[in-house]
Amino acid sequence: MSVKQSVSPDERVRVVEAARVAGLDSFDTPTLAAVERRRLQLWAMTLLLLVAVTLGIILLTVIESVQLPAWLSPMAIQGGFLLLVILFCGYAVEKEIQLRRLARFLINEMTLTAALTNRLGEISSLLESGKALNLDLDLGDVAGTILRCARDLLQGHDCSLQLLYGEDQLRTVKVAGESAALGARIKVGEGIAGRVAETKEPVLINGLMEHEGERRQVSVLPSSAMSVPLVNRGQLLGVLNINAEPERIYTEHDLRAFSLFGEQAAIAITNAQLFESQQLAASRNSFQALHDGLTGLANRSLFLNRLDLALSRRRQQGKSVAVLFVDLDDFKRINDNLGHAAGDDVLVQVGVRLKESTRAGDTVARLGGDEFGVVIEELESRDEIHVAARRILDGLARPFILGLREVSIGGSIGAAIEDKVPAEQQSDDLLSHAAMALHDAKEQGKGSIRLFDGSMKASGLQCLELETDLRHALEMDQLMVYYQPIYSISSGKILAMEALARWEHPTRGLLTAGAFIPAAMRCGMLGQIDRWILETSCRAMRDLRELREDLVLHVNLSPTRFGNPDLAQGIASVLDRFSIPASNLCLEITEGSILRDTEVTAKLFGDLHNLGGRVALDDFGTGYSSLSHLRRYPIDCLKIDQSFIDGMNTDPNGRRLVESIIRMGQGLDLEVVAEGVEDASQLRALEGLGCARAQGFFLARPMELESFKMLLAG
Repeated sequence: MSVKQSVSPDERVRVVEAARVAGLDSFDTPTLAAVERRRLQLWAMTLLLLVAVTLGIILLTVIESVQLPAWLSPMAIQGGFLLLVILFCGYAVEKEIQLRRLARFLINEMTLTAALTNRLGEISSLLESGKALNLDLDLGDVAGTILRCARDLLQGHDCSLQLLYGEDQLRTVKVAGESAALGARIKVGEGIAGRVAETKEPVLINGLMEHEGERRQVSVLPSSAMSVPLVNRGQLLGVLNINAEPERIYTEHDLRAFSLFGEQAAIAITNAQLFESQQLAASRNSFQALHDGLTGLANRSLFLNRLDLALSRRRQQGKSVAVLFVDLDDFKRINDNLGHAAGDDVLVQVGVRLKESTRAGDTVARLGGDEFGVVIEELESRDEIHVAARRILDGLARPFILGLREVSIGGSIGAAIEDKVPAEQQSDDLLSHAAMALHDAKEQGKGSIRLFDGSMKASGLQCLELETDLRHALEMDQLMVYYQPIYSISSGKILAMEALARWEHPTRGLLTAGAFIPAAMRCGMLGQIDRWILETSCRAMRDLRELREDLVLHVNLSPTRFGNPDLAQGIASVLDRFSIPASNLCLEITEGSILRDTEVTAKLFGDLHNLGGRVALDDFGTGYSSLSHLRRYPIDCLKIDQSFIDGMNTDPNGRRLVESIIRMGQGLDLEVVAEGVEDASQLRALEGLGCARAQGFFLARPMELESFKMLLAG
């Protein structure tokens, strides 16, 4: 609504003067009611005067007995009455003009006052709307406040808020009254709101309208509407739409007020979106701080927190808490053969299967690498732990899909249950017990489940001490190499020697390899010990070749080193340094190790043969290898495990098995060595079966280098 220019002080003086001339009672605050009363008084007096004059003229005319002065004729009296009427009518007309002028002044003043009051109301509404918008930071609450304030400000029938999604789409996020459907989408440039968004210019529409797009059932079709863009710092945020009440027609002034309100709304939306993004970032950071970035499972920190809560929470009588450590079997071969991306994919799938295999209230966490943890509450018996652990291993037993490839890995589980004692058990104790149980499970073999018991703690402490001592053994020259000869059974001649590690422990005495090699594997020293044994034995071989050039050195190779791409080159470098022909070196690899990764093993065997070295399959018969492996890999020697030799003379089946291995080796043109020969009867039986080579305590015990030199020289 347009408003005329405000009344000046001079005009106000004229209003008061006009009121005085018009004969109003109060000159300070004239009102339209007072003006109307004065007009009624004036015309009433005029009417009475006319009636009186008319009656006077009639009386003078009718009553003939009235004697008038000579100088006062009836014509003069009638003329006087007529003049009096004319003068009074003139006075009345002049007063009517004054009163009408005053009425116009008052009407203008009232109109101005109403306009100013309306403008002040709009300004007050804008200020209150701004305050209300600034009080909210949640985007949903801000949107609701915007629509409520817009309707209050402009007496709207309904309104809607559309926000920009992407670069070219508006989505209705909030509605009030009968308006566009919540969630409706339009493209920028389409429809009224789309054009407002495209041009960033407000639009006022007057005239009967229907809703654009999908036709909706509404009780009243709007006859006036406005749409304003929501822009902050030149950035389009959305569009605000409002439809007027049925009797309301919006004006340009309303459009300006709505545009000002839109500016306030845009600022409020910007603040809410900024707050929302900060909250989202904070929530994301909080989630990332407590969850594994790859699998989305709880991380170690959250796992420990959940465990502490479980232990501190009051439980029903007889209920306990258990911790399960899950370690994947042979996961390293996935990374080595298929790459770390494939390994990550497997870990993600493992996380999903662990969640599927556990209860909704259990906590599943990735503790690091391929190790996972599970906290189980409300357990009534130890049997429930085995059931839960078996369910997890069954879930891991299914093949994992990696593209077009299927892989199987499995896992081992160590578990510990809260001791049912009055004193509160610390989570650290429970975790260490589960770790000990997991270690014991790994020692038992793949797919094992072990529940902690007291004996594991003593064994674990011994292992820990052994690992600590082993770290200093190489530095303090406590490790040494013993040599055991390999004989020709028919001639009794020494054909080769096997290098065997020994540890001169300061308190436990001389330890064989079986006593400390597992500890070396756990603490990651096995590769270092392997290299030391190879260098030490090759140095000794250089001296022994002066006595026997055809002597062959057998050195055990740990399967943990198979994946090292520089392994063959490293072996060649050691041989060159000590001038040892590759044909004088035979690397012994356990039968079980060739089953771990056929591709890596085949490449390693090929590299060793390219050097000219030999490969022996140690502990043959215990690793469940198939004949296809003997045909696939370039193997030179089979070493029959001692367990078969021990029962050869007492068990007919054992004897037949040894005989089969010997015949198979001969058929494949492989050297066959019998390990662990303990007496003369075993040696005679092996000779009768056609076995060419043997080693064992009956023939010679492992010995130091000097003793071996004397044996070789004698």
